[in-house]
Amino acid sequence: MALTHCRPASPDYNQDVPAYDSPAVPPVNDIGMLAQLLPDRGKTKFLRGAAILFLAFGGLGSLSVLWDVFTELHARQSWPVADGFISSCQIKSNRGRPGNTTRGTQYWIKYEVGFAVPVGECMTGTISSDVRDPFPCWGTVSTRTTGSWTTVSAWALRHPLNSSVRILHDPQGPNVKIADESPWLVYPWNSIVTIFVWVALFSTLLNVIQRRLRFLETLPEDYSAAGPQSPKPARDDLIDLKLS
Repeated sequence: MALTHCRPASPDYNQDVPAYDSPAVPPVNDIGMLAQLLPDRGKTKFLRGAAILFLAFGGLGSLSVLWDVFTELHARQSWPVADGFISSCQIKSNRGRPGNTTRGTQYWIKYEVGFAVPVGECMTGTISSDVRDPFPCWGTVSTRTTGSWTTVSAWALRHPLNSSVRILHDPQGPNVKIADESPWLVYPWNSIVTIFVWVALFSTLLNVIQRRLRFLETLPEDYSAAGPQSPKPARDDLIDLKLS
């Protein structure tokens, strides 16, 4: 049998070699939970938008809480004070109220107070019929809410029935407050803590997502830490079956 020797191709010989797109190879250190949660630019940008949206909700909530704190502080700094007393004290709760099927039980104290101001300056709408009454103006004061029965019971001991108190009264409206109360009792601490945790959580999450996105932008646009996806076969592709 004659042997055929292969000659090396000449420099002028052009051999057509099909070109294939090589998939992006994940960096060695792009592993872990963050790479699994944020594998590519598309998903990372989507989660960045979601984090910004939730952070905006937290910002709106912060404005509401700040307004409540400001109005409480303003009242305690600027409203006039009058001598008064506790005429009734009741522990209230939202248990059994419509719309409270999924929320926990909240408690608060409702006080009825009388205080000494001239009848012409009483803005609460309730005035004693006895002209000789030393406390002719009557109003209602409520504490903030708490989810603890033990806590609200301790609050009730602070101002027993018929005890003397000083009353802050709004010169332009019906609102009244008990003066000299602890900041723990008068400010909405539950809302303050909730908003603080919310904003801190989503600010941290947004910072992590931004750092991940900056890293992904240094890689090919189609890069995914999940690995390359195999292309779907076209309808006209022929499948060779080898039968033994």
